[in-house]
Amino acid sequence: MNLRILYISDLHSRYEELAKIASAMEENRDKNTIVLDGGDNADFMRVETEGTNGRISSAILNKIGFTARVFGNNEGFAGIENGRIISENSECPVITCNMYDLEGKKLDFLEDSVIINVDNVRVLIIGVTAAYNVFYNLFGINTEDPHTEIARVLSDYDEDDYDFLVLLSHLGLNEDKAIALRMPTIDVIIGGHSHTTLEKPIVENHTIICQAGAFGESLGELVLNVNREKRAIQNFSGRLIPAKNYPPHPQITDLILHYSKIADEKLSRTLYQIGITLDHSLTDENAMGNLLADALIDILKTEIAIINSGVMNKGIEKGKITKKLLQEICPSPLNPTAIDVRGEDLLRTLEKSLLKDYQLMDGTGAGFRGKWLGNIQVSSNVQVHYNPDDKPLCKIKTVTINGDQLESQKWYSVGTSDYLQRGTGYKDLANSKNEKYRPEFLKDVLELYLKKPLFLEKALLKRFLPMEL
Repeated sequence: MNLRILYISDLHSRYEELAKIASAMEENRDKNTIVLDGGDNADFMRVETEGTNGRISSAILNKIGFTARVFGNNEGFAGIENGRIISENSECPVITCNMYDLEGKKLDFLEDSVIINVDNVRVLIIGVTAAYNVFYNLFGINTEDPHTEIARVLSDYDEDDYDFLVLLSHLGLNEDKAIALRMPTIDVIIGGHSHTTLEKPIVENHTIICQAGAFGESLGELVLNVNREKRAIQNFSGRLIPAKNYPPHPQITDLILHYSKIADEKLSRTLYQIGITLDHSLTDENAMGNLLADALIDILKTEIAIINSGVMNKGIEKGKITKKLLQEICPSPLNPTAIDVRGEDLLRTLEKSLLKDYQLMDGTGAGFRGKWLGNIQVSSNVQVHYNPDDKPLCKIKTVTINGDQLESQKWYSVGTSDYLQRGTGYKDLANSKNEKYRPEFLKDVLELYLKKPLFLEKALLKRFLPMEL
């Protein structure tokens, strides 16, 4: 018989693309089809996801008729309560074997595995996700080693309990290959996390590995020709089906609209009013960046703070502040982060931030949901005197912190985000040490500090001061 596996991964809440994939599935599935989601389906950058606590993700997968899903890191970053909501609203099993609470108890809304019977062929599916404990721990979650956890789950089964073993993995292609080398009993790995586009399945140590890229661009299809009696895969074929070739499924489009209205109503309630307008720019010092930098130095209690303006999408007009507005301004799930940075690395970062090549660099990186990197903004206790007409990387003449000259070999405590801490875009910041994270996201920091009159006033104070020599 032919066993068909249709799969997606790393949708990141591109629900309009999932509507097209629903049409593709409707055309390509049959009675011997398993439909799998490889994680990061629910990305809380999206208003509809945030405003429904992830329910929209579950509702759409339910309507399409998924067989099983695994939690990706984005479902993990949403925290235990949102994870529970997503799972309890999913009609298919949510299988993630290596995710626990901080006391070492398995999260009760996640299953380790499931056996699916397809025309008397028993398929054991085990789910596993990437380990990001430095961030998961902030939300009450801890992940264990994937290899150890997969072995633990397999120890609960006898070989006669199932015919074929599928690993639903949100680990990334390199880790999938490593697992295939260590665990040759796995027949198929449906992968995600690394956003790898495998037009055709690859084989590693007799294990078939598939991955369908990201953002709903493709539906993956794997067809296994299986011998029931011998419990063997005789041959297989696989392909990626472009979503763009299909129209949006009307039922999914209606679901998106339904949950969009729910989210809009919930997130559009007024939190408070502000009396001034804060501008935003990717290339020039701006009030939004100044306010966030001042908020970070205050909440993290560091000597200075820096932030790239690209983590925000726009400014704020005076008037009401809502969670929807904050979500639109700062959708990136990035955490306030305290690091230690040497003065010379700070200076190089500030020099680069004056250049268009850096300001308008593609901001792609872990946790980033914007487009461009943006310039660097600094807290109000920092003054940067520079000559805009001087040659690149030699524009800055003096940098003072609380009136004292920046010392090149001194280590400074710096408030920022985990995005910059990793050296994304501004690579000198990767030389930092002693990183400490807070559980809030940047949008939560904005919500807290936009209502503080003193911080609104300080946001208008210039920190980058042009000079002519």
